[in-house]
Amino acid sequence: MLATTLLLLICELQAVCAITRFYNLTLHSGVRSPDGYPREVYLINDQQPGPLIEANQGDTLEVTVFNNLTVENTIHWHGLLQRGTPDMDGVPGVTQFPIPAGGNFTYRMPLGDQYGFYWYHSHFKTYYDDAVRGPLLIHPSPSLQRPFESLAKNATDLPALLQAERNATPVLLADWYHNLSNSVYQEYMTTGAFPNCVDSLLANGRGRVQCLPDSRAMSTPVSSGGTGGGQMQSTALNALGCTPPMMFNPGYSMDSLPAVTCNNTSSPLLTIPANYSQGWLALHLVNAAATSKLRVSLDAHSMFVFAADGLYVEMQEVKVLPISIGQRYSVMIRLDQKPGKYYLRFASYPVGDMQQVIEDQAIIQYDASCTMTAIVSTGLTYTAIPYDDPRSIWMLLNGSAKAQARVLNEKNLAPLNSNTPPSSPADLTKVFTINQTDPVVWVVDKYPYSEPQVPVIYGNSSDGWTANTTIHMPYNATIDVVMQIANDSMDVMGHPMHLHGHKFWVLGSGSGPFPYSSVDDAPRSAINLQNPPYRDTVELPASGWVVIRYITDNPGGWLFHCHIQWHLVSGMALVLVEGDDLLPGIVSAPRNITTPGVSQPSVTSSSGTDQLTPRGGGMLLAVAMLYILLV
Repeated sequence: MLATTLLLLICELQAVCAITRFYNLTLHSGVRSPDGYPREVYLINDQQPGPLIEANQGDTLEVTVFNNLTVENTIHWHGLLQRGTPDMDGVPGVTQFPIPAGGNFTYRMPLGDQYGFYWYHSHFKTYYDDAVRGPLLIHPSPSLQRPFESLAKNATDLPALLQAERNATPVLLADWYHNLSNSVYQEYMTTGAFPNCVDSLLANGRGRVQCLPDSRAMSTPVSSGGTGGGQMQSTALNALGCTPPMMFNPGYSMDSLPAVTCNNTSSPLLTIPANYSQGWLALHLVNAAATSKLRVSLDAHSMFVFAADGLYVEMQEVKVLPISIGQRYSVMIRLDQKPGKYYLRFASYPVGDMQQVIEDQAIIQYDASCTMTAIVSTGLTYTAIPYDDPRSIWMLLNGSAKAQARVLNEKNLAPLNSNTPPSSPADLTKVFTINQTDPVVWVVDKYPYSEPQVPVIYGNSSDGWTANTTIHMPYNATIDVVMQIANDSMDVMGHPMHLHGHKFWVLGSGSGPFPYSSVDDAPRSAINLQNPPYRDTVELPASGWVVIRYITDNPGGWLFHCHIQWHLVSGMALVLVEGDDLLPGIVSAPRNITTPGVSQPSVTSSSGTDQLTPRGGGMLLAVAMLYILLV
């Protein structure tokens, strides 16, 4: 009986020892060469991407950001709901004033029952594309249900899967320009030429410039049109794999742009070690790009998707994983091939006027040094260079899946816990029509968004409280949001739409304008109310529609925007306010902000003596040892 009690204590100890974890992040400038080309980079604690911020489910995070840059900044915690702390969301003009150069700001965020993989990034102008971004992981309670039973083939598999999850590697995938984002943005505003042509792709801040060979430029198919079907003339691709811009401001043309140059580099790639004897490897993947929708595959392996946007889902086995900007997926990989190195490939997926053929790689390396017994007994050999059998590569260079390669079906990402939306009709339906009205103007609903001078959450004192781009929603209501591309829009691309402060159910999507008057009028074949995906970022299809449903149960002002960096700063956003009457009692005045002065040393630390889930604390170890002695 005592042994059983102690075992239960082991399982639940960390879940009830919620504490406050303190982190300091210092933003500063430096010169780095993430893809072999040196440029100025905005660093966090002298690294890019920034350090992993981690906590246990139920903890509180307190993160002080010291801004040692010469520009203002904020940090947004992508996917965190900020229940009761809407002023901690990190959006200038909506939830806070920007952190001035030389100043600091403390974000205090109780995590409640949230768990899973998230990320943090600058939400001021275009600075997250200069490397102001990093991973954030909330370790789930040991008692939380996992979706791993379907993968376990024997009694040892389930513990190995749980261990792999505890040791999962976060991987931030991003596109990269060789110029500061301010320069890229200014060229876009001046010429009207959309900056879809990036210089490289990075995994955890590492990558290579890989110029498109002339032979590939002449033969690589590139999708075109609103749905991605058909092909463009491949001869239009330049050395970076890009097609010419589709539009310009009056008076500008291709001759107005600098010549495209490309020189291959051989900088080191990210290498992720995996222990063959443990059987499984877990990765947390996020598309932290400014421009590029990505597709990911691992040579010779399947990926088992077990979480989306931080939450457990019904398992899907895939060879190719599409990831829109801002989205996260957690995947499990069975280590069932011969020990060696395998390319984790990530490629831009060209659709509409987002046209670039570019791929980069990271390396998954089986740790043969730890598994000599297994290698000898099976006759396997260790591969010194990455395994490169064309039959085991699941994607083409342009991100298209090969015929035998299964691609993730996002519509089938049902929540593991049977989290279903209210089945009764919505209290309110909002139709937002996405439109590009000018080469450099993007709108969500008629008007381009501009940042208010006073944050919206401060009510009538804010110039944004009654703006055309601020919509006041009824509180504790079920809301349906229909998003669609305007018929007369100049763009034919998809848009990754992110809602702050909420998760939402993705009820359906399709091509063309939304063909029904409301969700209730749509057939069940078009709308899923039984087990729809539950996300915080969703892809609005090119020239198509998507419907989401959420409940306005979180008082605050929440930005709703496209996560393509250049679209957001060109007006593609709204502020959705809920719980107007409750906000004064939650947010009384700007707080935790310090004007320029001497910043503190850049360190990262946790409070107390308990440790995070993967490492285990001293008390947990002591209880475990006592349990072993008793049994």
